[in-house]
Amino acid sequence: MRIVFQTVNGVRTRVLFAGDPSAYPILLIHGFGISADTWVRNIDALGKDFFVVAPDMVGHGFTDPVDFAGDAPHQKTVDHLVSLINLYGFQRLCISGSSYGALIGALLYLRLPRRVNKLVINGSGSCFNTEEELAVATKGAFENARGVIMNPTLETCRKRMGNIVYDVASVPEEVLHVQLTTYAASETVKAWEQAIKGMMQIEKVRPYRIYERLEDIDVDTLVVWGREDRRGHYARAVEAVKRMPRARLLTFEKCGHMPFMEHSDLYNHEIKAFLAE
Repeated sequence: MRIVFQTVNGVRTRVLFAGDPSAYPILLIHGFGISADTWVRNIDALGKDFFVVAPDMVGHGFTDPVDFAGDAPHQKTVDHLVSLINLYGFQRLCISGSSYGALIGALLYLRLPRRVNKLVINGSGSCFNTEEELAVATKGAFENARGVIMNPTLETCRKRMGNIVYDVASVPEEVLHVQLTTYAASETVKAWEQAIKGMMQIEKVRPYRIYERLEDIDVDTLVVWGREDRRGHYARAVEAVKRMPRARLLTFEKCGHMPFMEHSDLYNHEIKAFLAE
């Protein structure tokens, strides 16, 4: 794995990457309030066969923040990643997103349907929750993160991650150290506050929902879900897959919100098989 800082449409962007740039590309999109380092157990493994690119989204990790002007962060986040895809010149790619990042991945498909020809949705209440469930989940995410981001320590970062995975021992120690570093930056805290406040206003989020548009996600899609995910309801994933024209569900047992981290070896194997289909 390597790291580079790219200027993407004027935004200084940190990108983790691995593999041969001439190989089929996979864009990994992390969840809200964390960074691309959550993919640390996947980047090199998938990079043996593919070109893997995992950016920090705007206002996350070590990528510069942008002004969301009181709106939900979705539009500017999608715009930023479209610019990244164009910068790398990807004409066909797979997008694998986690949680809120999976929603961003689905929105990218809807923006670029001729270029995104594989989609992976990992544990995403953002994609499949009803509006009422989404409001509850967003409030829970806010409460889980607020104390940590405002007053970060290694143990509070560990506790925060422990609240969303099945077994906190599955969280790589280096991910916690990166979180502790990014939360020490005042601009990160400000960006998180601005984005989460926009996301908690349902009327501002409504234009970016895909729950009512699942039939439009007409691309080969793998939905990966942890049976014990506290952020997204398993039953919603089952229902959603039935509505999506070319989707199938892969369930991980004894697994919470991050199957790619909690069961990384199995996850990497399944992704390679999916991309070989």
